[in-house]
Amino acid sequence: MTEPDPTASAVVNLLLVLGDNKYWLGRHLSEWAVGSPSLEVGVACAAVAQGELGQARVLYPLLGELPFPGPVDPAERSRAYRVSLLDRPFPTWPHAVAALLLVDTAVTVMLEALAGGGYAALARRVPRMLEEEAFHRDFAEGRVRELVGLPGGRGQLQARVDESLPELLCWFGRPGEPGVEALRGQGVLGHDNRELRRRYLERVGPVLDAAGITRDRLDDQDLPWHRWNPLQRRLDPPAATTPA
Repeated sequence: MTEPDPTASAVVNLLLVLGDNKYWLGRHLSEWAVGSPSLEVGVACAAVAQGELGQARVLYPLLGELPFPGPVDPAERSRAYRVSLLDRPFPTWPHAVAALLLVDTAVTVMLEALAGGGYAALARRVPRMLEEEAFHRDFAEGRVRELVGLPGGRGQLQARVDESLPELLCWFGRPGEPGVEALRGQGVLGHDNRELRRRYLERVGPVLDAAGITRDRLDDQDLPWHRWNPLQRRLDPPAATTPA
């Protein structure tokens, strides 16, 4: 029996993770097109949601060229490759704003590291996706500024950041993680996970700081790796404690 190609497996996982986070972010955002704070924001939110879903549709067909048994449609799969913030519809607007900033920026940083990479079929799609992400980034940063100016808004966003930022820092992988190393070794990915994490913090850190959102300065060893699921690229739920 032949051993699975570690690079092919890593590429499959990468496409699933990128596609699923885009898909579920777009799907949950679309539900806020009529519930966002203003008509103008709602129209823009619908456009961003459509863009995210469109990018997922660009990524998923690539799985047909790889050893992935399917199904490709994320709604038909029992396993989702998304961060926990996207597990369910956003119950409040601050959840949506946090996802726009934290999740979409993480995916953008990863896409930038894939631009010009050795997986040509994916690298060809990245520049157009990054063009769209410039609009998404401006929209997210505007919503952060808007939210923290509302009564109670800063506290609500702070809570979402406290919940989700450690997971998004883990999302780029544990130092030396085999899948990331395989992608690096084949020239698919342009940076290792430490550099990806650094670039992510360079992007979201100033936005959070300007909004008055505090954050722990976590080194790699301080992240909750004991809960890290490298296949679905998310944190597993905390273990339930048994009463004494």
